[in-house]
Amino acid sequence: MFSLRKKTRHFRHALLYAAAKLFFGIACRIPRRFGLALFGFSGKLAFLVPGSERKRTLEHLRFIYGGKWTDRKIKKTAADVWSNLGKNLFDSIHIPALADEHFFSLVRDGDLSQVRRAYARNRGLIVITGHIGCFELLLHFFARAGMRSFAVGRNMPDKRIDRMVRSIRSGPNIEYIARSENARKILRFLEEGRVFGALIDQDTSVDGVFAEFLGKPAHTPCGPVRIAMKYKIPGVVAATVRGPDNRHQVMISPELELADTGNFERDLVENVTRANRILCMTIDEYPSQWVWMHRRWRRKPEMDGHESDL
Repeated sequence: MFSLRKKTRHFRHALLYAAAKLFFGIACRIPRRFGLALFGFSGKLAFLVPGSERKRTLEHLRFIYGGKWTDRKIKKTAADVWSNLGKNLFDSIHIPALADEHFFSLVRDGDLSQVRRAYARNRGLIVITGHIGCFELLLHFFARAGMRSFAVGRNMPDKRIDRMVRSIRSGPNIEYIARSENARKILRFLEEGRVFGALIDQDTSVDGVFAEFLGKPAHTPCGPVRIAMKYKIPGVVAATVRGPDNRHQVMISPELELADTGNFERDLVENVTRANRILCMTIDEYPSQWVWMHRRWRRKPEMDGHESDL
């Protein structure tokens, strides 16, 4: 039985690697206009296939917007979510390979002056974000703007796929470290004045607190906010959204004002809530650009850590 499971796992990893290699090769070689059309259509096609992710996309949209939207709008938004996933997969591979001039014609921000002032303090900067739009581009955006940056992520089960993911998240001025590495490395990078890109919009196994997310309590990773509070490191909330012209607009909040009443744990929940609130404003405005298939509300406070159907 163990041998059969092992063979099945190897076969599944081989299929995933073959698919990843194919997508990676295509995205690197074809013109962007054609690539967006192909990957966007593939995403919409994948949405038509019955499965748990498709079901959750619809369930979550109904959970948040069911009292405000028609079912037709929910279904259309869900299909657009998957189409955008395909487009963002393509752009996360294709755009980082472009020269700076072409990169900044596709990934834009109106004013970086406030971020540059925070970065110039040389105390580090925490950029809190979520899986909104082509979020992979944010790391490259700050790095190409001249700010030494880093991000933390989990190792993929298949080392070959892990190398591909690392190649997407690597480049000049960028360090990518595994979640399993010593936490002191994160603090050392911040002490060196680097930008730390941190995703906080998913219910994962990392340290977290319950904070409101799209009007519902959700278990939210709190490590980046805890670090900002403990070490007095400035932080902002950022997101990138795809426009109708398929260019990406980077939106950056003013520097976060962190609650400091003397009750650290209560302040932590309040500060995570403040960061969530900014992210959720973007999701509310661009609902088809968030990952609604993730089990964002799988744990509830009253369930003592047990999972819900969502």
